[in-house]
Amino acid sequence: MKSRILKKLIFLLVFLSGSMMFAQITVSGVISDTGGPIPGVNVLVRGTTNGAVSDFDGNYTLDNVAEDAILVFSFVGFKSQEINVNGQSTINITMQEDAAELEQVVVVGYGTVRKKDLTGSVASVKPEDFNQGVQTSPDQLIQGRVAGVQVTAASGEPGASNNIRIRGTSSIRGGNNPLIVVDGVPLDGGDTSAGSDVGAGRSSARNPLNFINPNDIASIDVLKDASATAIYGSRGSNGVVIITTKKGKSGKPQLDFSSSVSISSIANEYDLLGASEFASAANAIGNPGLDFGQNVDALDEILRTAITQNYNVSYGGGSDTGRYRFSLSLQDQEGIIKNTGQEKYTGSLNLTEKFFNEKLQIDTKLITSFIKDEATALSDNVGAEGDLIISALRWNPTRSLFNDDGTFLQFNDNPRNPLAFLEYYTDLAESTNILGNLSATYSFTDELKYKFNFGVGRTESTRRVGVSRLMQANFVNNGIADIQSIFTSNLLFEHTLSYNKQLSDAVYLSAVGGYSYQQFERKGDNIRVQNFSIDDQNLYINNINFGSDRPAPTLNPDNTLTGGNTSFFNPTTELQSYFGRANVTLYDKYLITATLRADGSSRFGEDNQYGYFPSAALAWRLSEEDFVPETFSDLKLRLGYGITGNQEFPSGSSQTQFTPDGSGGIVQSTVGNPELQWESTKQINAGIDFGFFDNRLSGSIDYYSRKTEDLLFRTRVAQQAPNIFVWRNLDGVEVENSGIDIAINGVIIQNEDMTWEVGVNASFLNNEINNVSTIFPAGILTGDLNGQGLTGQRGQLLFDGQPINAFYLPVWEGFDENGVSQYADLDGDGVDTSSGITAPGQGDRTFVGDPNPDFTVGISSSFKYKKLDVSVFFNGAYGHQIYDNTSNAIFTASALNSGGNVTQEVISSGEAIQTPKPSTQYLKSGDFLRLNNLTVGYTIDDGKIGNWIESLRFYVTGQNLFVITPYDGFDPEVNTNKQVDGVPSFGIDYSAYPRARTFSVGFNARF
Repeated sequence: MKSRILKKLIFLLVFLSGSMMFAQITVSGVISDTGGPIPGVNVLVRGTTNGAVSDFDGNYTLDNVAEDAILVFSFVGFKSQEINVNGQSTINITMQEDAAELEQVVVVGYGTVRKKDLTGSVASVKPEDFNQGVQTSPDQLIQGRVAGVQVTAASGEPGASNNIRIRGTSSIRGGNNPLIVVDGVPLDGGDTSAGSDVGAGRSSARNPLNFINPNDIASIDVLKDASATAIYGSRGSNGVVIITTKKGKSGKPQLDFSSSVSISSIANEYDLLGASEFASAANAIGNPGLDFGQNVDALDEILRTAITQNYNVSYGGGSDTGRYRFSLSLQDQEGIIKNTGQEKYTGSLNLTEKFFNEKLQIDTKLITSFIKDEATALSDNVGAEGDLIISALRWNPTRSLFNDDGTFLQFNDNPRNPLAFLEYYTDLAESTNILGNLSATYSFTDELKYKFNFGVGRTESTRRVGVSRLMQANFVNNGIADIQSIFTSNLLFEHTLSYNKQLSDAVYLSAVGGYSYQQFERKGDNIRVQNFSIDDQNLYINNINFGSDRPAPTLNPDNTLTGGNTSFFNPTTELQSYFGRANVTLYDKYLITATLRADGSSRFGEDNQYGYFPSAALAWRLSEEDFVPETFSDLKLRLGYGITGNQEFPSGSSQTQFTPDGSGGIVQSTVGNPELQWESTKQINAGIDFGFFDNRLSGSIDYYSRKTEDLLFRTRVAQQAPNIFVWRNLDGVEVENSGIDIAINGVIIQNEDMTWEVGVNASFLNNEINNVSTIFPAGILTGDLNGQGLTGQRGQLLFDGQPINAFYLPVWEGFDENGVSQYADLDGDGVDTSSGITAPGQGDRTFVGDPNPDFTVGISSSFKYKKLDVSVFFNGAYGHQIYDNTSNAIFTASALNSGGNVTQEVISSGEAIQTPKPSTQYLKSGDFLRLNNLTVGYTIDDGKIGNWIESLRFYVTGQNLFVITPYDGFDPEVNTNKQVDGVPSFGIDYSAYPRARTFSVGFNARF
């Protein structure tokens, strides 16, 4: 009995001692970040299975926690934290975003991939790396930021289109811009707004990406090589740009508001003669009658200091089962030329909700915009008479712009008064765009998921151009009203099945397969009316309706109007596709990717509607091998090969087509071609990714070689049928692009108070076209030149062994003792045939330059010290030429003798009065290095600005602060549309809208 009592006493003492040593408590608290409470955070007692998850308000509770336990807090996108309990019953914690972890995921076609698992060449640009300031479209955000990607603006006009080239130009007649995918919906590659051609010359359509608000973009991912783009098959040859918009974050609702005001002025001007200099020059050439005694700066008269206002508001939040975000924005941008600008309203909605124990997820995304563009008499191809800019540049600085009675001084047609253009020429456009998609994802298991994606897009654009009958120009015809409308629609149905599983300790599989159907429609109307009996061009364009060739009766009392209607409806483009991709990871260091897409397109001939586009890639993560020094935090070799296609040419071109003949009948315009097929591009890519010292220094180097075959081209059927065309593939003609892309980023300083990062990207490119002469012995002409004496002249020729759009010109050897231009006798026959364009080797023209840069570079630096941040970005291009068609047209001694103003260079050159002609005299280096962006900001987020404002950032941004370049035009980064018969040109500057220098002041507030 005593023994049993003693044992019970000992057991009781041990139990009480253990209870005192290992007391269990309940721990609770709130988990939040700078945006408020965070639901869904995992809280675990380290070394046990005892855990909890924070609720919608960030609250958590854990029972049976030892007083000396350690709690582990973890959540995707945030740094994990370990906290010693130390007997505390309440532990509140603030989570910090893990930027490094967030950057590990890259968006690729139909999914995402961890950056370390990439086998292809993919670049991802986040908002913190976007170009700052006044930006109207997504492509401007990444200009100069990605190795191998060249973004060139057509001009400095607000809303102007951009040329995007990923690893060079590969097509001579089809499109060269990449495929754009917005929130999983591929866009049509065509224009979504109307161009214009009303007497003063052709003007281009607006940028089709303007409808996206840059502040709504979460990332822009650029797929560059075939192993990354082959999942898009027939549309992947020119690369793919994937734009992903922002989503709401889980936690307390968050309100963001930002606003900025910007001031812009012309960045650079031609060195024109002033009034006194012009008078002296007129006397020097024996024409003193050109001096009218006034002092006028016509260019300054059409320019202004422009104001831009930006307002953005967004509201978002979420829980563990759903997230939401919506935004509104207004951008009101004035152009630095009077009567130009853009007013843009955008809205977006992004919703995610989970159902049935999170088995089903519904995502809804919507972007809508309304854009008002104001333009003036700007042209790509105006003749000697001039548009607004040409008229202002050549206006005699000693001659008033007004008559004595205050009316505009106008001549019959040449020269034209630039102020009359501003007063009597109206060019207005309105565009509405809606792009949305609804997707449902069902998780059968954690590994197997099915997704249905429905996307729809619609654009409607109307451009109204009116010219008053008071405008004295040969095209006016007593007033013109021209109204063009374009309607486009886009419909997408996609089914995908994805499987992701760790099959064993050594093997991880990520696979996706699917079916896609996409449909595009495009149609438009045009009405033109002339011979008005009233003066106001704004009444012309606001009182004409489609369906009638006459305006309202009040505008036509004498019934003398003339005009007509036209319309078009492109055949519907349908694209049906089957695709699949598998990524296999072995031992977390050997990576294999295989992709196949089969595309069937109605654009092609009935015998070739389906094409097959495979790719394969391998990668080896050397940094996981024991023999690699620990100095390398990352080291990976990549090798990939694939075939992609290009179908960017007019819908219906493979079919026989007829057009009205103007007399009530129809005539054939196109001969059908059942053999027509895709352009195909074969590409190999070899790359290395590296990181040193825990990725304080990281980067990548890629070599690529691309060959494009089966080039699409439109040719005339026969000499006896000059207006009948056929689309064909050019057998044997090839375009080759090869080069090296380099991207390096270094973290120079990184501590609690200060960080300093520097990034450099560079690209080296070689472009060449071959075997053109087997089909076109004299080559293919493009690069239309305009101006006095230049009618019918071309400046570029596509020919064997030359880069695309190579300059083909007479070689100018200077002036003789009499100031007469001398040109090289290249064929040695003693006869000057430089004005006539013949086959290479048969005249006095030769290949003299390349508009494609050999080398492009981007240099960025970001510095942060406590609350202060500074970012600087330079971009540049070298080894290419620009043809200065503007100088060729109006800055000559002959132009001076006719009463036009010229540059200082013309006066000092000693040039004689002679007929202008194209030559290397006007071929100039396009090399430049631009200080593109400089931003200084200061952030207050320490609670010193009230309980209702979480953070407030003020900033100042300068854009295009200076350019180092030998080019003496408005700007070296320009590309006027000088196509000939649909064959694109590149690198010709003519009457381009000048680029602005802009300063912005703004703030971002979070509530």
